[in-house]
Amino acid sequence: MEFFINKNSTLPNLKMELINDGRNDFRKFYEKIQNAIIEFNMYDVKTNLKRIAKSSAGIELKCETCDIGGDEPQYYIVYEWEGRDTIKPGRYNGEFIITFLDGTGTLIAPIRDKLFITILDN
Repeated sequence: MEFFINKNSTLPNLKMELINDGRNDFRKFYEKIQNAIIEFNMYDVKTNLKRIAKSSAGIELKCETCDIGGDEPQYYIVYEWEGRDTIKPGRYNGEFIITFLDGTGTLIAPIRDKLFITILDN
């Protein structure tokens, strides 16, 4: 996944949708993620140094009217940028750490592909 943001910008928010691969009970997962601590890390691709460490992230309902009419609600994992996050242009890897508060463990997302973030020098 590729995400681009301008230097010194705080918008757009970084949003990641979790894919239903059919192997897990997604309804149960959506219930669990609402009771979880979500943090965001971002590393410099060249040096592997952390630029953002354990910064608070959250979830956002994908569609305000999705649960009307029987559709299952779906969520994005969202990170809201702060001004200091985008000061240094470059290419970064990002990851969301989801710690479930019911004691079932921790998930690092994305799972299969890497999340690349490019901060563009205006």
